[in-house]
Amino acid sequence: MLCLGDSMLEATTPEAIARAQSGDASVITALYEQYRLGVFRYLYYRVGDQQAAEDLTSEVFLRMITALDSYRPQGSSFEAWLYQIARNLAIDHHRKAVLRNFIPLEENLMGEFQDVDKTVERNLSHEHLRRALARLSDIQRDVVVLRFVNGLPISVVAKTLHKSEDAIKSLQRRALSTLREILTEWEVNYV
Repeated sequence: MLCLGDSMLEATTPEAIARAQSGDASVITALYEQYRLGVFRYLYYRVGDQQAAEDLTSEVFLRMITALDSYRPQGSSFEAWLYQIARNLAIDHHRKAVLRNFIPLEENLMGEFQDVDKTVERNLSHEHLRRALARLSDIQRDVVVLRFVNGLPISVVAKTLHKSEDAIKSLQRRALSTLREILTEWEVNYV
């Protein structure tokens, strides 16, 4: 929420976005504060390096500011538009880096997987989870991270990844099923 005079305004309402497009620094700051952590987590997951993720997060918000005039609420939600900027920057970063290593996630990701067997989650180390996620396709990893790390609704993930909601549900189902199989296999082999 953003305090504008005597009233409170949600930072992503059309009125707030219009004010940001007009250069209202308080709304731009509110947008930054609202989305900074989620964008950073997404980028950290994609690039695997804290410094690079911090740099890319800054770049996302610089691009947001310069491209605000082109944003139209009718096309997609502001959140989906912002994550699309982050996704494009991550893709560009990978193209430049050439080497594609395992994609690390932060330590608390295991607690975010509500559909994966709880005992498997408790017994697996971060490294096992990271390896399991690395076995998913890029699009499946994107769906899992956007849904369960950043907590985005299916509709926003669909717009961010330019897929239908049904396609996102299917990708999520397949990704979680694959993760469940991998994690169960590892639990049997390592316990």
